[in-house]
Amino acid sequence: MTKNDATDSGDVTAIERIDMDNSQDPLQIALHQQRYDFALNLITREDSVLEIGTGTGGFSNTLAAHCRSYTGLEFDAAACDATRKRLDGRGMVVQGDAQAMPFANEAYSVIVCLEVLEHLTDYRKGVREIWRCLKPGGHAIISVPYRRRGGKSDINPYHLYEPGEEELVGAFRCHFGNVERWYHYFEETPLMTAARALHLRRILGLGSMYRDLSLGLPGAVSKIKIGPEKTGYRLGLLIAASRRKACPENVPQASNLAGK
Repeated sequence: MTKNDATDSGDVTAIERIDMDNSQDPLQIALHQQRYDFALNLITREDSVLEIGTGTGGFSNTLAAHCRSYTGLEFDAAACDATRKRLDGRGMVVQGDAQAMPFANEAYSVIVCLEVLEHLTDYRKGVREIWRCLKPGGHAIISVPYRRRGGKSDINPYHLYEPGEEELVGAFRCHFGNVERWYHYFEETPLMTAARALHLRRILGLGSMYRDLSLGLPGAVSKIKIGPEKTGYRLGLLIAASRRKACPENVPQASNLAGK
């Protein structure tokens, strides 16, 4: 995965991104593409879309071509410029923080936030901001790495806190009327699941399957699915949340509105 040089874990966010056009990591390319397809299936041509965390715009062009209006939010200035170049005038890109977005209440019918919340100092602020900026009846499309219990990543310094499944679903249920969860998983047989849980994969001769997965080999990638069933080797959690409540009067408008 392509990463930038600096991790700012003591401040607002930590930056990490993959450039689909230049990445040498076939597994990450496959995972990203499946998330993109999942999101596109929930977006119509009439939607006004906010993408949180554009990176260098790998998904932004596709989103902008798929909806009525597109806005991107990105923390890193250089990535904002790269996304603007890719969009070539087909949308607006704003530099800002997902924990305090510079947009009006109820501004978008769809908000897409893929692999971003784990980079925030406080992902709950991000969830509240998504709710604030989403129109009643609109929906949010979220993805994070899968964890049963939340915590700081032991292997990725760019992930400041990876929320656990139930805590993330609970955070969305505090603000949204309908919350659906989906799993990004690698298909396993019952034997594979048991062997992985008991750390017996190599002893039982199953280690090569997971090695092929880490290498992104086609046979293994073909077994990666997204579905509502809690099964297999879970790689990610996706949430589709619909907003039913109007924004309360005590939620302030953002003082620095984009485009003004």
